[in-house]
Amino acid sequence: MNNSDPVDSIIHEIQELLRNETFQPGMRIPSERVLAERFNTTRGYVRKALQKLEFYGVLEIRPQKGIYISAIRPMALDALITNILNFDAFDLGDLMEARTNLEVFSARLAALRGTEEDHRRIQDAHAAFEKAFEDSRYTLEEDHLFHLAIVKASGNKVLQSLITQITPEIIAVNKHFKEDPDKVLKNSLKEHKRILNAILRGDAAAAATAMEQHMDASRERRLDTSSEGETTP
Repeated sequence: MNNSDPVDSIIHEIQELLRNETFQPGMRIPSERVLAERFNTTRGYVRKALQKLEFYGVLEIRPQKGIYISAIRPMALDALITNILNFDAFDLGDLMEARTNLEVFSARLAALRGTEEDHRRIQDAHAAFEKAFEDSRYTLEEDHLFHLAIVKASGNKVLQSLITQITPEIIAVNKHFKEDPDKVLKNSLKEHKRILNAILRGDAAAAATAMEQHMDASRERRLDTSSEGETTP
């Protein structure tokens, strides 16, 4: 395997087995141990590769039953795996640009469709974000949990799936950047509060506007290479 990332190398090997029809949609594939021996690697790397493929819908890992290729047409499976292998190379600006449109739409729908339970979930996520800041902890994951609570309230499972898939990649490319606590307090917390309040009162237009302003501002903060500190999206 010539890929420098052992996990991606395994994914590429599985893609080749699909291309030559050794593996086919719907079939059960060998165990972690057998795959590790076949690819001359460790079970740990194989497990991570399988989990990644399961996350994106290429595989179905059924407890006590085995690992199965999803019943998707070969061409679609191949395209999906190619996207997975290329995903880490996506530019942060491109990710955030695409995410903005998804987030704005989800905020609008959340204001229109959100239930009391959804509202509590969003409020709890905002409170967790505030608590992380007060405890001087890195707030990136709490920030994204707030956004995931909003898309869940949208009631649109396609939106939820798309944002859920993008989120780990954004967290990964952001995790090494230093947050500026003053900017978190001054900007992100206030922007989240405006989004939250608009959703709670059912104002779809205001929720969409507040989310768009938040995403535009966070993109500018995150991509501003002239400053040393970085804040959460």
